[in-house]
Amino acid sequence: MAVAIKIVIFSLGFVVTCLNERASPSLSILMHQFCRWDSPHYLDIAKNGYVNFGEQSLFIVFFPLYPFLIRLTTFDYHYIELSALLVSNISSIVAMVYLFKIAKLEFGEETAKRSVIYLSIYPTAYFLSAPFTESVFLAFAIACFYCAMGGKWMWSGLLGLLASLTRINGLILLPALIIEYFSQKKWKLRDVDLDITWIGLTLVGFLVYLFINYEVTGNFFTFMEIQRTHWYQSLNPLLGLDRAWQWATTASFPLNITVGSAQLVFAILGLLCTVGSFLRLRLSYSFYMLFTWMMCVSTSFWISIPRYTLAMFPLFILLGLIGNSKKFNYIALPLCLMSLTFFTILFSSGQWAF
Repeated sequence: MAVAIKIVIFSLGFVVTCLNERASPSLSILMHQFCRWDSPHYLDIAKNGYVNFGEQSLFIVFFPLYPFLIRLTTFDYHYIELSALLVSNISSIVAMVYLFKIAKLEFGEETAKRSVIYLSIYPTAYFLSAPFTESVFLAFAIACFYCAMGGKWMWSGLLGLLASLTRINGLILLPALIIEYFSQKKWKLRDVDLDITWIGLTLVGFLVYLFINYEVTGNFFTFMEIQRTHWYQSLNPLLGLDRAWQWATTASFPLNITVGSAQLVFAILGLLCTVGSFLRLRLSYSFYMLFTWMMCVSTSFWISIPRYTLAMFPLFILLGLIGNSKKFNYIALPLCLMSLTFFTILFSSGQWAF
């Protein structure tokens, strides 16, 4: 079902792109239909690496593992967009497999199935089919938790390292895994062993990224300065909230939704699901949710919160649990599908959609 939904999303994007560009169906359209906004920057890094001149110097803010995987699977630069799509879509299937496995461990097969379905039809799930980092990050992060739950701490640490090489959210795995480790030890310090040291690998990926910043620019924290000066992002959640409200109440359609009300709705959804996770899910999931939500809403310009909440994978397990109620599914499933269709059309037509 998840693959079928992915095919429908991809087909919708293909049709919308053809109509929008008034072009006949072709491989070229297929390859670039979802190549929007940040995607060309990842492709540029895959082709040229990080540089410290021109507009490409700004791309240091993008983490290295995803473009590296694109480069690794590209044998002809004419088809680099196709390579990026393959990496993203295969990674999203891996993420769904591990989401199913991790949900089934605690809550059974039916809840696991619903969890995957809710991930597949989440209103911004088209990013799982696009050349963005969401799929790769989710695959590593969920597999990291799955290994931790099985006590395979070396593999969990290595997967956490790869996650933190993909997105800054990987840093959140460090405290979450520590909580998971001590939960399994019943919080008894005398039972702590050397396995805990493997968790530290989740920090290594970020340190590698900082070293890349230094090698390219001479400054370990260049990415923070570029985020502040070029993308106008700083740590100021109240300003982000105020700006989202202003866009929601004063902007014209569809920006009043995509830059305004959707940011507010998904911020509230993320908060409610975080509270719900403390009531229904294991403690490590709950703190992962909390820290991820805090990172989503911490900036001075709320522009991609609906996309960033995709990283909150326990959210989909929670929805799978609540989905035991048919009434909830009757409301949530159509609402998600309609939102997913609307945002996919906007994104495919080149308009801002997170």
